[in-house]
Amino acid sequence: GELVFEGLDTYAAVYVNGTLAGRAENMFIPHVFPVRLKGGENTVRVVFTSPIARTNGLPLRGAAFTAERLHTRRLQCTYSWDWVDRFVTMGIYKSACFIPRDDCRIEDLMCETRHVDRWGAELYCRAKWKGQGENLYLRLRLDDPEGRTVYENRRRAVEDAAGAHVDVPEPRLWWPNGYGDQPLYTLWASLETENGETLDKKTIRVGIRTVRVLERRDAPGSEEERMCLALKRGAHVSGDNAFWDRNEPGEFSGFTVVVNGEKVFCKGANWVPCEPFPSEETPEKIRLLLSLMRDAHANMVRVWGGGLFEQDAFYDACDEMGLMVTQDFLMACGHYPEDEDWFLEELKKEARCAALRLRSHVCLAWWSGDNENAMDADEDMEDYHGRRSALRAIGPVLEEMDPNRLFLPSSPYGGRPYGSITRGTTHNTNYIGQMFSYIRFHDMRDYQQVFDGYLSRFCAEEPAMGMPQMSSMRRFLSEEDILGPDEGMMRFHTKNNPSPEFREFEIYDYMCAIADKVLGEPLCPADRIAKRQYIQYEWIRLTMEQYRRRKWFSSGMVYWMLDDCWPGIGWAIVDYYARPKAAWYGFRASGQRVIGSIVKEEGEYRLIACCDGREGFAGKARMFVQPFDSAAPRMSREVEFTIPANGRQAVLSVNWPGAGKGEILLAEIEGGGLFHRTCCFEATPRDCGFPGEAPRVVEVGEDYVVLTAHRYVHAVCLDGDAVYGDNFFSMLPGETRKVTFRRDGDGPLTLRALGSAEDTVSF
Repeated sequence: GELVFEGLDTYAAVYVNGTLAGRAENMFIPHVFPVRLKGGENTVRVVFTSPIARTNGLPLRGAAFTAERLHTRRLQCTYSWDWVDRFVTMGIYKSACFIPRDDCRIEDLMCETRHVDRWGAELYCRAKWKGQGENLYLRLRLDDPEGRTVYENRRRAVEDAAGAHVDVPEPRLWWPNGYGDQPLYTLWASLETENGETLDKKTIRVGIRTVRVLERRDAPGSEEERMCLALKRGAHVSGDNAFWDRNEPGEFSGFTVVVNGEKVFCKGANWVPCEPFPSEETPEKIRLLLSLMRDAHANMVRVWGGGLFEQDAFYDACDEMGLMVTQDFLMACGHYPEDEDWFLEELKKEARCAALRLRSHVCLAWWSGDNENAMDADEDMEDYHGRRSALRAIGPVLEEMDPNRLFLPSSPYGGRPYGSITRGTTHNTNYIGQMFSYIRFHDMRDYQQVFDGYLSRFCAEEPAMGMPQMSSMRRFLSEEDILGPDEGMMRFHTKNNPSPEFREFEIYDYMCAIADKVLGEPLCPADRIAKRQYIQYEWIRLTMEQYRRRKWFSSGMVYWMLDDCWPGIGWAIVDYYARPKAAWYGFRASGQRVIGSIVKEEGEYRLIACCDGREGFAGKARMFVQPFDSAAPRMSREVEFTIPANGRQAVLSVNWPGAGKGEILLAEIEGGGLFHRTCCFEATPRDCGFPGEAPRVVEVGEDYVVLTAHRYVHAVCLDGDAVYGDNFFSMLPGETRKVTFRRDGDGPLTLRALGSAEDTVSF
């Protein structure tokens, strides 16, 4: 029979009854050992070798963070990264089982959508099995989402595999979140005897959809070409940094995902393992994290190359929730030993296992060869870091096993070099040195204009950082750690980056600097925390609006990062305890189907309405200046408007002379049950001097609180052991807001206002 280990971390020798059955050297693949068991009791012993000891003495190679990880096919991020401490583990981290040799079983069942047109959908389904015989039959059946059979066939199973082209006349199409529903069909396969006795069966859930990426070159003289030329003059890609974009007119092109013939604006975040020990990941936590992103209007999750091929529960949930997955192969930020045959052979095994397991998931949009190994690459280069891995090991396997899905050699991808802003996908984390230098050495009064220059055709990594809720930090820090003068433990849980720009000024320092410069010096310890939370909201609001108001020049914004795998302070949108940070509320507000975005152009402040999805929108827009010392807005203008599906357009404009301290420019879009409010500052929020007066609690229910504001409140900061229906939102004088919440603990619930020196109010 066969002894199967789904996951061994990493270097292991497996003994059965004292005899060596085989060895393992790769965490990312299952291991199958042929064994002969004796009658009665059998003993299986697994002996592990330290991954660190195993690589001692091997040549050092270029890498971010640590270099010894490059020689070992295991989880890379827990060697330490700038958001997780060092946890280099070993052990059995997935299930194990014994399969009898004479077991007749289905080994693989797959389904893919080949075509969707006015006649219906064509699917290709294929089963592969072990066990042959004269009286063996294969039955394939496809049931629709309500359980009705739409296809069934039974045939002699003579070989070890069989495929079928299945026509579905009136298919229920699967759509990304926000563009339609996610109906799932069920494909059944069973091996049977001649008289119908079932020997083995397997089922998978499948969706019907087509997906492609549109990379059309910009036309000469087009608006897109003009925008690309303007972007190339940006400080982060010009001058001494000119290497970052060597594309010229004629080479500029977009990167737009098209599903079922419709363009999709991608909104999402990068996924990292949600626990430092993979065996501790649970389907429940995975599903909770993904459901939070779905509820925030995300439609894409990128599985980052320093992590894992995730549990089945991850991809099942993405299928159900309409979250498109882009899957990296598991290499990140290093010069891997791809000149060694053993390494390429291991990548081939990983590609084969990943394709077998994931290719039928409707959520899977494309594969990427690695994370940032090929940042210096040019597609015309004979060799570059990552080329052999992608094009000699992984690519040929996918061409055989998943030929109809896009494979990108690396992330970022496209252009000269990979990661350029005028072609393909970009990681704005590539430019973090320039971005953070601006934060450190400038007063940031022009931060809205500077951040606006970090535009690209599709951003697969946009950094944004901020603190979790106080209630979460109290789980891993003391009150003195959080509010006291010594911030050493806060800094420890932020981690740092080994790049030169972080040696004197750490990631924690940059987070504090941007909060102070944009929002103002903290007025008390609690205000310090609130501002370091809210700055991540502001960062996400600005960048999401920036990309959406330029659709389809830009077609996607994917943030770094969705989740934490350790109690941390920094990049994640949702914290380690699966509680939304201020960033999540910023994502949800700016990611909803219709939003407005204010931009200053030609001396005017214009409101651009952006509509995602397959339905248009009719509503009204309002722009007004709200003084802080008065309940009445001034310069208020209102207009009714319509916007087509998936469109964008300017709907309103105002002049704002004398903009500055004591007032703020606001815009609202409302209609059909949707409401969105956004703002614009002439310089920074700290310059306008918004008041820090908290709203008053007028009613508290079992799962809601009602607030009313006397003066303008820029951000209401709700905290405590709960997930709120809304948070970090603004309130106008006289406005009343009912906020629902879901408790996840017994601690008190609190509120304060951003910029307030007053005590926090409990309710």
